[in-house]
Amino acid sequence: MQGLFDWLASVLALLLCASIVDMFLSESPMKKYVRLAAGLVIMAALVKPLFSADWSFSFSNERTVSSFEQETKQLVEQLSGVSELASDTYVNQALQQEAQATVSAFSSCEVTAVEAEVAEEQVKQVDIEMKGQCLEQEIERRLTEKWNIGAHQLNMVMEKEETGGG
Repeated sequence: MQGLFDWLASVLALLLCASIVDMFLSESPMKKYVRLAAGLVIMAALVKPLFSADWSFSFSNERTVSSFEQETKQLVEQLSGVSELASDTYVNQALQQEAQATVSAFSSCEVTAVEAEVAEEQVKQVDIEMKGQCLEQEIERRLTEKWNIGAHQLNMVMEKEETGGG
């Protein structure tokens, strides 16, 4: 609808300009040529929508808008899901690095995996898999302090290394 108003405004502006020029050229020999040129310009402005590639004067505008809104909502949902996945991956990597730095104080202990549950930008639960001979209580105390979470939010799974004995 805005295109129609823009087109109408441009035609009216051309008519106004042509009438002003016509008033300034009182009984000049150039008056009939100026009128011819102004008439051609006005006619070109009138038929311009017929030759334009944009035929946006349709009654299905509401359907187009609603389908556009639906597509936009779907894309926003997809993008928010991707950002949540990316942020979870980042949090898991950061927590794994911090856990490895904390456990590095113990020579025979190693972090194998860290999985965090994050909701509303807060860590709700952290699952850590470790192997080796680790001091479980000491590591738990250090990590809960470092991450500012309760002991009930930290789930540690220890894999004991098997020693070969004959």
